[in-house]
Amino acid sequence: MGEIRFNEETLRDGQQSLWANRMTTSSMLPIAETMDRAGFSSINIMSGSAFETCILYLYENPWERLRLLSQHMPKTDLQVLIRGRSAFGWKRFPNDAIELLIKCLKKCGIKGLAVFDGLNDLNNIKWHMQVAKEIGLQIHPALVFALSPVHTDEYYAGKARECAEMGVDSVTLADASGLLTPERVKTLVPAIKKAIGHLDLSFVSHCGTGLGTSCYQEAMKLGVNVLSTASTPLSQGNSIPSTWETLSFARENGWQVNLNDFLVKKIDDYFYWVAYQEKKPIGQRVPFNLNYYKKYAAHQIPGGMMSHLASQLKNLGLEHRLPEVLEEAGRVRQEIGYPVMVTPFSQIVAVQAVFNVIQKERYRTVPSDLCLYARGYYGELAAPIEPNIKDRILEGEDPTPIDPAENYLE
Repeated sequence: MGEIRFNEETLRDGQQSLWANRMTTSSMLPIAETMDRAGFSSINIMSGSAFETCILYLYENPWERLRLLSQHMPKTDLQVLIRGRSAFGWKRFPNDAIELLIKCLKKCGIKGLAVFDGLNDLNNIKWHMQVAKEIGLQIHPALVFALSPVHTDEYYAGKARECAEMGVDSVTLADASGLLTPERVKTLVPAIKKAIGHLDLSFVSHCGTGLGTSCYQEAMKLGVNVLSTASTPLSQGNSIPSTWETLSFARENGWQVNLNDFLVKKIDDYFYWVAYQEKKPIGQRVPFNLNYYKKYAAHQIPGGMMSHLASQLKNLGLEHRLPEVLEEAGRVRQEIGYPVMVTPFSQIVAVQAVFNVIQKERYRTVPSDLCLYARGYYGELAAPIEPNIKDRILEGEDPTPIDPAENYLE
């Protein structure tokens, strides 16, 4: 059997999912050289939310973190994750700002750019990939998985084919919400593999529904080349599968894994110690529950947004109406074209659902972000907005379509 390679995500996805990005640079540096020698094909070390948290909550310079980690990990390809036109922020940035950001990342020692768009609109990340290619960075676009009638295997295969035609280095199937099942993996992974030909297919799924590990095991059998994993204390729960468990399964079933077992365990031990010292939680395995999965799949609001939503309703004295809001969120998502429930779309859907429930008249109040969404500000939608709903959203507003690339330097 072939080789399974590993993208290490403890410093990015692991701590983002379980520690709200509160891991300090000083907690990362002592283990960085060990991680560099462990045999990972790449290590992802930063995202937009981590960049923001560094400044607002940790009072650190995120650029200095990138430089220091690059110095401590010279052997391994270091990656940074960028979200579409908003990059490291919350508003759209012009092409020249995106270009400057990517060039600064390379100056700090970054070798790979992982990039995605919340609507899977590849026009929103073409410029990123063009700039990265011109300056010699590896390009790893991610397609974000969602459940809906329009997010079919054919939909993802078509998007993957477009990525391949752009000359990327790999394509990633990213299940940020843990919605993939092993049964869906059996049809989706082969469809994407066929579409991208010789390119590597990377896969990342989360464990919040209890299915992440079994999806990894199925994906290996179907030819996935690279899996994203985290150290054991920062895996499972709302995070991703653990490196140790995944490499053990791969070896036991005949795949070649070029990781140093001793160093992988040393990394695990170190982060257990950090969790103990800093009183941080350890990831706990979540058992699969069909009833929970069905309810979650109906609205697809991610865990972080869910806790914020419950808190806001409690402040309003309306916590007992959370089930109504979640049901309404599923309805709103369907009506506005099934957006993938990642930032900012999970927030847009949830806020509209709250208004619809508490005001007893649907779409009586519409946030400006939803108006912009309906006008095309964020990009091409997977499905059209229902016409009568679009009329309600844009009632009294300028309905002129917005080109998401307008005013950008070419």
